[in-house]
Amino acid sequence: MDLQKIREELLQKRSEIIESLSNNNSEDLNEKTGVDDAADIVASELSRETLYKLSQAERETLFLIDIALKKIENGTYGVCEECGAPIGEKRLQAIPWVRLCIECSQNEETIKSFSSRNEDISYYHIIPDTFQEEEENKNIPE
Repeated sequence: MDLQKIREELLQKRSEIIESLSNNNSEDLNEKTGVDDAADIVASELSRETLYKLSQAERETLFLIDIALKKIENGTYGVCEECGAPIGEKRLQAIPWVRLCIECSQNEETIKSFSSRNEDISYYHIIPDTFQEEEENKNIPE
């Protein structure tokens, strides 16, 4: 594995992201002001939200790139952070800032998927039936 080549790729990607983020920020500052109709406002908000999400993903990638560069410096690049096994060379070529091997990455995705499903559970449906019966009984005239 050619660490110098990977380092150069990481630095190139880092430069692209920083440039993209600075362009997005300057577009926000240059945004027009004035009277817009409802459709313009909605379109503008959707565009701004999309840019925000994009730039958030870019920020995360930038963070991961910085970690990968530090790992190259300290000799731990290409080692899974979870299990300590070597990360496959093809995986590193595809995503040079990857932190986990395939198996650990799949495990992490499974856990995230399971967690997000559990967050959807409504805790308000756990009210005991006796509470509902008491409320119904209050409304019955004597």
